[in-house]
Amino acid sequence: MAATQEEVKTLYGLDELEVHALMESEKVPAYRGKQLLEWLYQKHISDLSEAKNLPLDLRNRLLEKYKLSALRFCNDHESSNLESRKYLFETHDGRFLESVLIVQHDRRTVCVSTQLGCKIGCSFCASGKGKFGRDLTPGEIIEQIVWIEKAIKQPVTNIVFMGMGEPLDNFEATMKTLKILQAEWGFNMGARRITVSTSGITPKIVEFVKRSEGRVRLSVSLHSSVEQKRNELVPINRKYSIEELRKTLKQLHRKLKREITFEYTLIHNVNDSDQEAKGVAAIAKPLDAKVNIIPYNPIREMPYESPTPEKTKHFAEMLLDRGIRATVRQTAGRDIDAACGQLRLDRESQILPPNKA
Repeated sequence: MAATQEEVKTLYGLDELEVHALMESEKVPAYRGKQLLEWLYQKHISDLSEAKNLPLDLRNRLLEKYKLSALRFCNDHESSNLESRKYLFETHDGRFLESVLIVQHDRRTVCVSTQLGCKIGCSFCASGKGKFGRDLTPGEIIEQIVWIEKAIKQPVTNIVFMGMGEPLDNFEATMKTLKILQAEWGFNMGARRITVSTSGITPKIVEFVKRSEGRVRLSVSLHSSVEQKRNELVPINRKYSIEELRKTLKQLHRKLKREITFEYTLIHNVNDSDQEAKGVAAIAKPLDAKVNIIPYNPIREMPYESPTPEKTKHFAEMLLDRGIRATVRQTAGRDIDAACGQLRLDRESQILPPNKA
């Protein structure tokens, strides 16, 4: 039987307090904890034997209680334009997750996953297809970044929580990961270089902004300005409506004056009408929000189609004409199945029985 999530404890994912408590329990000086944190989050070791300045007996004792890491690299695929690379990892319990590296000029952005699958079930997204697995641990989220930095031999410049899963549905793991990314003893990454995306779980949005002190960027997946249509595309809208989302974001914007971004996946003959563009502008304008328009990346399991370039341009121009900061974000890695969850679905369908995929 595969080990359960609770049975696997890893050093990756521990924070400063936990590491120092661990050193205290091992009856070694506190500076050993500082050394371990450096090996984990700055030097990204793949084997504890690399931590040469830690005594051998301490390393052995640690490995009696903890594994270093929980993910195993499976493979990667690079896009033809060399701007994106998709990585597939296997978890200790035989599931699969994905991360995407996007390289544009001097920016190296990693898109991380926070869950194995997704409970939200957006009708156009591959992540929600198949059976939901479980939440990822902070260590499993962090390890995606660690592995990619080791692979490219460069630090990543930006992190976006836009991979498989709803980050605010795996709230505590997401918040702990953000802590590790920003801490001096961790990755020491600026908060404005990190973006957390959500489908619109309004109570968690409020808690997230409060606990992150409004510093980490917030991106909201909108995808429609019409209640009924958004109910179909983003089912969580039936619980947290567009109107509730608008009121919540308005309060946060008025209090914190922080930038809000809407992600809008543009789908042919679904949400690309002039009515939708006017509705999106009406939502974004009072919030001074930016809108990222993302032409839909076709997925084999779903009937939706990409909008035409002309329609995409027209939609963006309608927003711009209404004073909205709008950009068209071209889909990265269409030729490598970079839609979130697609590569994972392919791999699981190859090796798992139908009721497990």
